[in-house]
Amino acid sequence: MVASASIKMDELLTTWLGSDAVYESVMRVIENLKAESATNANSNSNLHVSTSTAGGDVLTTVDGRPPLSPKLSIKQQQVAKKRPEIPPFFRPKIADVHVEHDNPQNPPPTPPKRRVGSSFADDQTWDGIYMTNREGGGGGSGGASAAAGGDETISKLTTHEYDSIATVDGAATPGQQLQQPQPCIAIRARELFQELGVYPSALDTVSEGLPPNLSTILYQYERNRSESTYHSEKDDMRIVPMERFERITKELCNFPTFFHKPLYDRILLLWERYISSQNIKLPSLPMVTFGMFHYFWDTEMAPYDKDERFFRLIKQPSRDYITRDDFFPYIKELLSDHPGLEFLSDHAEFQDKYAVTVITRIFYSVNLCHSGRITVRQVRKSDLLSVFQQVDEEEDINKVTKYFSYEHFYVLYCRFWELDHDRDYKITREDLLKYGEHSLSHMIVDRIFDAAPRPFESVDENGNVVKPSRDYLTYEDFIFFMLSEEDKANEYSARYWFSCVDVDGDDRLNNMEMRSFYAVQLHRMQCMGHEVVPFEDMLCQMMDMIKPANSDYLVVEDFLQPHCSQVAGALFDALFNVNKYVCFEQRDPFLERQKREDEFDTDWDRFACIDYNRLAMEEEQREEEAMEVDWVTMDEEEDSDEYNSLGLSGSSEAPF
Repeated sequence: MVASASIKMDELLTTWLGSDAVYESVMRVIENLKAESATNANSNSNLHVSTSTAGGDVLTTVDGRPPLSPKLSIKQQQVAKKRPEIPPFFRPKIADVHVEHDNPQNPPPTPPKRRVGSSFADDQTWDGIYMTNREGGGGGSGGASAAAGGDETISKLTTHEYDSIATVDGAATPGQQLQQPQPCIAIRARELFQELGVYPSALDTVSEGLPPNLSTILYQYERNRSESTYHSEKDDMRIVPMERFERITKELCNFPTFFHKPLYDRILLLWERYISSQNIKLPSLPMVTFGMFHYFWDTEMAPYDKDERFFRLIKQPSRDYITRDDFFPYIKELLSDHPGLEFLSDHAEFQDKYAVTVITRIFYSVNLCHSGRITVRQVRKSDLLSVFQQVDEEEDINKVTKYFSYEHFYVLYCRFWELDHDRDYKITREDLLKYGEHSLSHMIVDRIFDAAPRPFESVDENGNVVKPSRDYLTYEDFIFFMLSEEDKANEYSARYWFSCVDVDGDDRLNNMEMRSFYAVQLHRMQCMGHEVVPFEDMLCQMMDMIKPANSDYLVVEDFLQPHCSQVAGALFDALFNVNKYVCFEQRDPFLERQKREDEFDTDWDRFACIDYNRLAMEEEQREEEAMEVDWVTMDEEEDSDEYNSLGLSGSSEAPF
C-alpha cells in the first residue's frame, strides 16, 4: 500500500513538473538569480573586500570565496517564507497559435479522442467549444456574438491547432489546418431553421392536418419559457414540419435523406421522455422545434462519432443492440423515397419481401455470430453506414450490390419460389434437395437443417428466446443458405459451411468427418459417370492449396487466410456439391482468368447477374407465349362471331 502511494506521488510530481506553467516559474526564478548574481559581480569587480548592509549587519567577503547569503529583515523573511502559487494538475496546454480575443486563463478544452475512420473533421459540439473564438466558437457568448457579427465575424476567422481538413470519407486528418472552417452547429442549425421553419403563429401556412390542440400546446411553451432550458428564447420556438426535415437530416446530422421521418419521430420521443424525467410541466409537442433539436444534438449527436450516431438512431432507446424490426421503418422510407424502387409502389407484398431480404442480408454480413442482435462494435467493423449513404445518393438501385440491389432480391425470391411448391413459405428437406439441379448431397442437406446458423430467434410473450424450428427453412433461412452456397470466398460463408461439416462440434474438421461426406460424393460421381478421384488425392490437393497450420485437422481460421479467399470453397464443394466439384476439376484456365478480370467484386455478384438474366429471358418467353395465346384466342372469337352471323351456330351446350 505504501509502495503504491509513493508511486502515485511520484507520478503526480512528474506531471506537475511537466506542466508549462511550472516550467515557466522555475525558469523565471533561475533568470532572477542569474540577474542578481550578475549585479553582485559587477558591484564587487573593483573591490577585494565588500560590505553589505542588510538589516544593519555588515558582512565581509574575502576575495576568491563565494559570497554569503545576506541576512534579511523580519519583513523580508516573512515575504520569503510565502510559498509560490502552485498551478493545478493537468492544466490543458495553451495553443501556440495566436487567436484574437482568447483568454490565456481559459484555453479551449482538449477535444475528445475519436476513432480515425469514423470521426468528424470539424467541431461537433453545439456551441463550438473546440473552435476557440472564431465564428460560433468559444462556447457561451461566442456563438451569440458570432451570430450577431455576421460577415464581420466571418472575415476574422482564424484556425486552431485542433482543426483539420475534411477528407472525402469525413475522417479527420491530424496536423493539417482547415482551409475553409465552418461555423459551429448552433449557427448552422439556426440558419436552416430560419430558412425551413416558421413561428407557431404561421404554422398553418406550411403544413396541413395539424392537431386541433396544437395552438394550446404552443401557447403553454411560449408562456412557460423558464420551465425549459431549451426554449428560453423566441427563436427556440421555430418549428420545422416533418416534410421539410430532409436538409437538416442530410446536412447537419449526416444521415441519409430517407432517414428524416424516423429521425423526426426519434427527436419527439426523446423530448417527451426528457420532460417527463425532469418533471417539466409542459405537454409533449407533436412537431420539432429548434430547442428540441438543440437537446437532441447535445445528448445523441455531439458525444458520439458517425458509427455510434447511426447505431443509436437505429436501435431502440432502451436497448444496447439492433434487432431486425428496428430496420423496417428505414427500409420503408427507402421504398417510398428511392426512384429505383418506385415501380414497387403498387405491390405491397413485394415491398415487404424486399425489406425482409435487405434486412436479412445486413444481418448475414454484419452479425457474424448470428445472434440476431447487432452491436455497436459490429457496426464499426462493417460498411453498413457507407452503404446506406451510397444508396441514398445512387439513383440506380442495382448498382448498390451490397444489401439493396433489386436484381439480387429478385434472384433470391424467385429461387425460393421455385422450390416452395406448396406455397407455404417453408422449404423442406425434399425441396432443398432439388436446389441447383440436385447438386447437394442428402448428408449436407440434413446438416443444413440440423446445424446451420439461423438468422433470427423468436421471442415468446414472456420475453424468453425461442429457438427456430429445424423442420423447415423460412425465407430468411434460405437467404443465409443461398448466399453461402453461391459465394464461398468470404468469411460468412466459410463459417456457415464449417459449422455444417463439423459434425462433432469440436471446432476441428478431421479426416474422419471429411471422409464421411466425400464417400457420398464418390458414389454420386460413379452413378453420374464422372471420373472418380480418390479421397487421399483430393485431400492432398486441398491441403496444398489451403496450407493449414496443423496437417491433422482444419479450423475455420485456415479458411480465412488471405491466400485462401478463392480456393477455400473448393474443399466444401468437394465434400457435398458434386456439380461444382466436377466443374472445378475440369476448369478452363482461360475462363478463370477472365473471371478474375471481370467487373464483379464477388462470386455472388457474378452469379446474381447471370441468374437474373436467365430469369428475365424466361419471363420474356412466357410473355411472348401469352401474347401468342391471346392472338389465337382473338382469331377464334372473330371466326366464331362470323359463323354465328351466318346462322350456322348450333346449341351452346356440349353435345356430350
